[in-house]
This record gives sequence, C-alpha cells and structure tokens, in this order.
Amino acid sequence: MNGYYNFDPMTGAPIAPQGQPIPQGQPVPPHGAPYAPYPAAPEAPFPAPSAFPQAAPIPAGPQAAPQTAKIRRARPKRVYTAKETALAWVSAFVGYFFCRTFFIWEKPVTALAFSLCLFAFAFVFFGKQKRNRRSYFYPASAIVLSSSLFFAASPIIQFFVFAYVCSAFVLFCQTGSDAALEGVAGALYFFEAIKAFFVSPFKSIGATVGAIGANKGGKKIGRVLLMILIGVGVAFIPTLIVLELLSFDNSFTDILERIWETILEGIFPHFWSLVFGIPIGMYVYAALYTSAHGAPDGFNAENCARIEEKMKIAPSLLGAAALAPMLFLYGVFIAAQSDYYKAIFTSTLPDAYTFAEFARDGFFRLCVVAAINAAVLIALRVFTKRAQSGKISPVVKVCTIILSLVTIVISLTAISQMIMYVSAYGLTRMRLYALWFMALLILLFVVAILKQLVEKLPFAATCVALCVVCFALLAIPDADAIIAEHNYDCYVEGTTDKIDVQYLEELGPSAIPTLCRLVTTDGVDEFTRREALHYIGFFASEQNKVDVQGVNLPLIRARRAYDALDKETKDEAAAEYGRVLRAFEP
Repeated sequence: MNGYYNFDPMTGAPIAPQGQPIPQGQPVPPHGAPYAPYPAAPEAPFPAPSAFPQAAPIPAGPQAAPQTAKIRRARPKRVYTAKETALAWVSAFVGYFFCRTFFIWEKPVTALAFSLCLFAFAFVFFGKQKRNRRSYFYPASAIVLSSSLFFAASPIIQFFVFAYVCSAFVLFCQTGSDAALEGVAGALYFFEAIKAFFVSPFKSIGATVGAIGANKGGKKIGRVLLMILIGVGVAFIPTLIVLELLSFDNSFTDILERIWETILEGIFPHFWSLVFGIPIGMYVYAALYTSAHGAPDGFNAENCARIEEKMKIAPSLLGAAALAPMLFLYGVFIAAQSDYYKAIFTSTLPDAYTFAEFARDGFFRLCVVAAINAAVLIALRVFTKRAQSGKISPVVKVCTIILSLVTIVISLTAISQMIMYVSAYGLTRMRLYALWFMALLILLFVVAILKQLVEKLPFAATCVALCVVCFALLAIPDADAIIAEHNYDCYVEGTTDKIDVQYLEELGPSAIPTLCRLVTTDGVDEFTRREALHYIGFFASEQNKVDVQGVNLPLIRARRAYDALDKETKDEAAAEYGRVLRAFEP
C-alpha cells in the first residue's frame, strides 16, 4: 500500500492500495504502476428471479451425483478347473506325506517315494503347459540325487538330499513360469531364489481353499473339516485340565495307558502329520498355481536389475585400493608358512603339533579365509561400477583372480594336511566330508577365475550345476561303505596299527560286509575279531525288526554278506553278542 498497485498472490489480480479490486472491463495496470483511481462503474438494476433459468432437480438415490472418488477395479474371480480342484485335495496328502517322511534316515524308501510323487504331482498339475527348458534341470537332478536315499545310508547325506529335493521343487515352479527373472541362472539368481521361496507361493496361498470351495460339495466338506479342527483346538486345554484332575485314580490312568498303547499311539502321529501337513500342502499348491497362472508383479527382472545397478556405487579403483592391504598380508602369510609346506611335501609332522591338530588347524583356517574372500569377491561384484563398455572392470578382474588363487593355494595346503591325518588314523565321515568340501571350494574359485577370462560364462548356473554334480558324486555311492573299506585296507596293509571297530559299528549296515571280511581274515588280533563278531551278532538280532520302509541297498548287501558266513562264524557272533549283553545286565 505504498501508492502502487499490489497483486493478489493467489489469483494474480491487481488490488488498489485501499484494498479495492479493479473494476471489471477496465484495463489491468502493469506490475508496479502508480496508483490512479478508476471511475466507478454505473450501477445496473438486479434482474428479477424469474429471469434466471430454473435448475433441474437433483435426482435422489445412487445416481444423485457423479462419483468423484477413485474407482477401484475389482479383482477378477479365479476360475478353477476340475483338475485343479481335484489336485487341491491331493495337496493335503502331499503335506501329510512330507511330515511322515521328514525323518528320512528311518524310512529311506518312503523318502524316495515322496521325492518321485512330489515331482509327479507337479507334472500332472502343469499338464501340457509349456515350461522354460532350463527349469527341467531341477527335477532331473532331484530325481537322480534322490536315488541315493536307496543307495546310501548316511543320515547326514540323506537329510541334505531331502532338503535339495524340496528346494528343487520350489525352484522348478519359479524358473519354469513366465515370471522367471532370467532365461539362465545369472546375475539375478539371488533375487530368483528369494522370489521362488518367499514371494510367488504366498501370492496364491489361498488357492487351495478357493479350489476346494469351487463347488458346493467342496465348500460343505471344507466347512465341516474346519469346524472339526476348531473344535479340537478349543477343547485341547480343557481336556488337559480334566485329565490332570482325574489322574489321581489308578484304575483310570491304567485304562488310559492301555488305550494310548493300543490306539492313540498309532493314531496321534498320523493326526499331527495331517495337522502340520495341511499348511505345507497349501504352500506346495500355491507354488504350482502361481507358476501356472502367474501375473505380472513388481518383483520382475527390470526392477531387480535396476536395484542391482543402483548398488554399484564404488569405483573399481576404490575396491582395488581397499584390497591392497589384504593381499599384502596374504603374501606375507604364505611366505611365512615355509614350515607347513616343508612338512606337507615331506609328509612329516611339524613340531608342537599332533596329526589331529595339524589337520583341524588347516581346515578351520581355510573355512575362515574362504568365507572372507568369498564375501570380498561378492562385494566387488555387487558394489563396484563396471567399465564404460559395460563389461567387468579390468581392475576387478585382476583382484578377483589374485584372491581366488590365494584361496586355492590355502585349500590345497589344507587338503594335504587332512590327507596326512587320514593316512595316520583312517577315514571317518567328517574327514571325508571335509575333503569333499575343500575340493568343492577349489572348483568354485576356479570357476570364479574362468568368469574373469570368459565373461559370457554363466557364473551362477555353472556353480549350481557344479555343486549338484559334486554332491551326487558324494551321495549316490555309499560313502559309509567306502569309509569302512578304506580303513580295512589300511589295517590289512599295515598302514595303520589298528582299526576302530567301534566306529565301523556306527556306520550301520554299510560296514557289515567289511566286518564279515575282518572276522575271516588271517592275522587279525583276537580283540579286534571279537569286537567285529559282537557287532555282527547285534546286526543279526536286529535285522528282522527292520520294516520294509527301512530297507535300502546297504541293508541288502549286509544281509548277503552275513548269509555268506559259515555256520560256525554265525554261532560265534551270536555267542559273543550274548556274552556282551549278559555283561551289561544288572
């Protein structure tokens, strides 16, 4: 109000200093012009109300006014085929079968049957639907590996085989669908695995219920089963309270114990397998349904690649500078291990070491070094920028090759230390697994070096295939039988002073053929022979208790080896086993 026109900041209209708006029809003064009053406009008579057109009445009801809110599109209702509805019921059996098979070392044949049925279920579900070719690697490898459930008897190997079968099923569903992130496992394989296990199945987790309820009969049966489960859950705690109150009566508790032994002891395991198997079956069915009817989502290849690209924030030179101190220390460390290398090449034990300490020191040192170097290489790959051509930076390539070579050298040293230990004291499961693991590490770091030389090499796919092949070489042959035969050969040839018969007994039926050879070999000391006879007698007394679910190839071989013994040796074994039992009786 300083004698000049002001302007409304919201509308831009000029305002006179006295706060009066500019009359309509008058020219708008320029910004900053001095104030000059406008002549007042002549007053016009206000028209009568009848001169205005009458507005149409606003209709009542849902069409009263146009909706201005954002309209949400309804999701299309899922339509389930008759096959999908039938397989939804079968999925509950798949979950139940999984729970009954989980302790696979007790039922290897059942576990093998489950592995075959799981993929058969998937192939029936997909039918003639076209799948990505690379996805068939997972069912093929899982079926081949699952054969070890019959061929081998090691509980550790059997558990990891079962875990791989289940993982391969989920990855088969993900990589075979249109929602797969890559045609071949590559830079986005980590995102692929996350999506396979934690995203895709939960997108259709309710598909099982929807498929079962697609018809009136299914809805009714599903409602009845749900009411039964809810009723059992509600009555569980009150039943326990009543049981505790009535347990003072000895007659009552005796009757309950008989009922438990005769009926409930056989029913309850199946009941709990069904209870926990239903959600597992829903997960399996959801993975299959999402794979067959996948819809676009935010977890796609473009977004994952964009995330990966955003993580590349460090120049390659920065990564090399950060690695320089570590590489220097590795060089000094390798140069300082002259005593180790001398001991390895001459097969002599360093001072102040036992064979066990020497081997363990090398193995655990390798594990730490390999873990650190693998983390550093992953960080180089993920966080360093590529060259202007889009290829891996030469600096990163050189650092990766040097770090991989260091790991390989330390791995070879650790393997040599473990071989010295095995030569002195024989082979065990853990020593064999340690040797296998160190050999696998060397192969993986060799692949890392090849990736720097041949950039088109699919690193993730090669590593997955390599791990599966190496695992098959460990799992399919009977590793326990190999351990027993190696220890027997070392003992007979005089490489080792004695053989640990008690450890052979821990290997189970796989070691029975070796024990049978041991008791018939000349030159075996009497104590070792009596120990072997005891475990053969124990096997003979227990083999008739094994049901058909526990039969596998090692058990078949053990029975054949026992049947091949002469009657006198069998009687000696039975007598030795009876003598040991009587010695431990109170």
